Amino acid sequence: MASLPIWIAPGEAADRVYDVRAEDASGLGFALLRPRRSGHDNSVAQLAFAKLNPVEPDDTSPRTRCGWPTTARDHRLVLAPGVADPVSIERLLGDYDAATVEHQRLLAGVLTVPFDRDRPLHDQFDQLVAFAMVHVAMDRHLTSLAVCHAPGDQLADEAPHGHLLVLARSHRACGWGPLHPELSEGEHAAWADEWIKFGEGWRRLGSR
Repeated sequence: MASLPIWIAPGEAADRVYDVRAEDASGLGFALLRPRRSGHDNSVAQLAFAKLNPVEPDDTSPRTRCGWPTTARDHRLVLAPGVADPVSIERLLGDYDAATVEHQRLLAGVLTVPFDRDRPLHDQFDQLVAFAMVHVAMDRHLTSLAVCHAPGDQLADEAPHGHLLVLARSHRACGWGPLHPELSEGEHAAWADEWIKFGEGWRRLGSR
């Protein structure tokens, strides 16, 4: 296993992305990860490691299959259809970062979803993963990493929430493709509307 990415705290991770939320859109956060921000060189692997570890990990932290520690409540890699099973999250994201070209201006998008304290977290995280499978992977041929954060696990008062780290380049059996146009400034309202409509359908399914 390669050396672990350097852990960065949630506040610093937030400073690494560009918050491009629209004023008239709610219910879904939207940010973009570019190759550089605030004097730092960014990578998808480092941001993914930060999202998987909202609290600094130690030797007792649970591990992913590739050996990365994780202090998040849950996570799930959602692959675009037709893509081969990766050896590990580490290998997939390392290959993605290595394929970044000099003129590439976007690495990933980050969707953030607030969770309801009065609903089971597994149900809300399942909804986020299902959204990623249908609307991100199948509809757009994009690969993503869904992560569930439960700050209450560490006695914090912050509400639980989920992150969806969406790799910006289309992903197919032959490899990485062009940047997806819907991961760009001005697209927040469309993503928020899509999430709201998906949630309405999810609740109808749950009430059967």
